[in-house]
Amino acid sequence: MSGNPSSGSSETRDGGRASGLAVWSWVLYDFSNTIFSISILSFFFPVWLGEELGAGADVFNYATAAGALLVILAAPFLGAVADLRQRRMPYMVLLTLLAVALTAGLEFAGGVAAVVALFIAANFAYQSALIFYNALLPAAAAGRGAGKVSGYGVAAGYVGTIFALLFLTLFVTEAEAVRSLLGPLGGWIETGAQRSSNAFVPTAVLYLLFSLPAFFFVPDRAVRPPRRVSPVSVYRDVYATIKNIRGYAGLGTFIIATALYTDAANTAVSNMALYGQQVFGMDSGAIRNLLLFSTVFAAVGSVGFGFATDRAGPKRTLMVVLVLWLGAIVLAVVAVAPWMLLLAGPLVGIALGATWTVSRVMLVALSPPEKLGEFFGLYALSQKLSAVVGPAMTGFLIGAFEGYGTGVSYRIAISSLVVTMLLSIFFLSRVPDARPDPKVERYAP
Repeated sequence: MSGNPSSGSSETRDGGRASGLAVWSWVLYDFSNTIFSISILSFFFPVWLGEELGAGADVFNYATAAGALLVILAAPFLGAVADLRQRRMPYMVLLTLLAVALTAGLEFAGGVAAVVALFIAANFAYQSALIFYNALLPAAAAGRGAGKVSGYGVAAGYVGTIFALLFLTLFVTEAEAVRSLLGPLGGWIETGAQRSSNAFVPTAVLYLLFSLPAFFFVPDRAVRPPRRVSPVSVYRDVYATIKNIRGYAGLGTFIIATALYTDAANTAVSNMALYGQQVFGMDSGAIRNLLLFSTVFAAVGSVGFGFATDRAGPKRTLMVVLVLWLGAIVLAVVAVAPWMLLLAGPLVGIALGATWTVSRVMLVALSPPEKLGEFFGLYALSQKLSAVVGPAMTGFLIGAFEGYGTGVSYRIAISSLVVTMLLSIFFLSRVPDARPDPKVERYAP
C-alpha cells in the first residue's frame, strides 16, 4: 500500500507534483468502480431483480434506498476517521474487497430476500469506499489541476461503462457459448431465463482487477500525527461541524444543493433501463445501446467539463451542468417514442459525467484542507440522503399512480425530478464562486 512518506517516485516528483503513475492509478479506480455501478446499480441487476425474478421496479428502488440509508449513518464517521487516522487507503481497500465479494455472492444467493440483502450490503461497501477515494483526489492531482484529474477519472469510468456493457453482455446473450468455452469453470453460468445474473461474477473480477493499481500507487501520506478514533467523540465532532457549518462560507448551501441534484441525477440514471423497458417496451438490446450511446457522451463531457472547471471555476461550470440535467429530464418525460430517448441520452451522458467531475472539485474549493475527509463524509451523506429520498419517492409515485398504467405512473414519477433540479439550481446560485485553495496541495503528497 502507499502511505510511506519516503515511498519515492510513485508518489510525487518535481517538488510536490504527483507522478503520472499516481494520477493514472487513481483514474483507473474510477474505471473499476463504474463497472460495478453500471452492472449492479443501472442495468443487469435491476433487470434481473425487477423482471427476471419478478420482484418489480418498486422493490429495486426500495433496496437502493435502504443501502443509501446505511451510508447516511456511516458516512460522517468514515470521513472523520480518514482525517483522524490520517489514512484513507486501508479503508478504501477493505471496503472495495468487501463489495467485490458481495457482488460475486449475488450469483449464488437463493431467493429474493437474500438477493436484496446482499445487494444492500454490496451497495453500502461500494458507496463507502468512494468517500476515501474522493478524499485522495488532492494527492493524485497535486500540481496537475484537480478539475482535469477529476475529469480524467470520470471519463475513465465511462470508458469502463462501455467496456462493461460490451464484455458483460457476452455472458448474458451468449451464455451457452461462454459456458462451453470456460468448461468446468463455467458451471455457474445460467443458460435459462434468468441470464442477467451471469454478469455478477465477471463484474466482481473486473472491479477487483482494475482497483489494484490504486491500492499500491496512489499516495496517502499523513500531514499530521494520527489521533485516536472514538465513535462517540467522532460523531460529537461531526455534530459540532454541522452545527457550526455557517462558519465555512457556502458549504452548508452547497451540501443542500448537492443533495437535491444528486437526488435527481441518481434517480434518473438508476431508472433509465426500467423506464425504457416499461414505458416504451424496449428490449434489453435497445436499452444497452441507449446506455452505450449515452456513455460515449459522458466520457466526453467529463474531460471537457474538467478543463472548464479549472478555467471558469467549479460554480459556473456546475450551473451549466444542472441546466443540461433539467433539459434531459424534461425531454425524457415528454418523449412519445423510443427515438426521443436517444435525443435525451447525450444530454444525460454529458450532464452525468460532468456532475461528478465538477462536484468534488467544488467541495475541495469550499473545504478547509485539514477537514477534507470530514467534509467528503458530509458530501457523501448528502448524496446518500438523496439516494434514499429519490428512489423511495419514485417507488411511491409508481405505486400511487399504477391505476393509470405503468407508462403514465413512471412518467409522473420521473417528472417530479424537474422540481428537484430547479431547487438545486436555486441553492447553488447562493454558493460563493470559490476556487480550490493552493494550500490543499500541502495536504496531499
